[in-house]
Amino acid sequence: MIKIVLAVAASALMVGCSSNTADTDNDGNISADEVAKVMNEVTLEPGEWENTVEIVDIKIEGLPEGAPTNIMDSMKTTTVSKSCITEEQAKNPGAEFFAAQEKTDCTVKKFDMSGGAISSEMTCGNVGAPGEMTMVMNGQYGPSSYDMTMQMNGGAGGMEMDITAKSNGKRIGKCPTS
Repeated sequence: MIKIVLAVAASALMVGCSSNTADTDNDGNISADEVAKVMNEVTLEPGEWENTVEIVDIKIEGLPEGAPTNIMDSMKTTTVSKSCITEEQAKNPGAEFFAAQEKTDCTVKKFDMSGGAISSEMTCGNVGAPGEMTMVMNGQYGPSSYDMTMQMNGGAGGMEMDITAKSNGKRIGKCPTS
């Protein structure tokens, strides 16, 4: 679940610049189409991107009896991945976000990209389990990089989790040829 939410969040930040919030019809419900519309107004540089997600802090209350004592430390990881953004994807970055949101049970409550800053909030249901996770993201972005902090909290089955993660990405060059 955490990886799915982080993937949706990272997709949301691989974008450039917008001037308003996503709730264009002011109904209090931000649809994937509204988010995609804002994202499609941005400037994104095509090429190879390096993306890093670091879980920096985890607090879990209500762990089951017998859970490993170091479980929270073992979850503090850093994942680095590379992806290629094509010219077409750079022209239509909202399509990737829409696809990611369709595969999850996430509701976007806030999505604002303006002046090089991003502020977003979403709630996602746990895939195949009861409970939900709320994620608040804040950071900066540009056509060739982004840097954000995510605060996630939620729980299920008597457990409550509070997770802080950092995510950043940057364009590192042209896409490798196959």
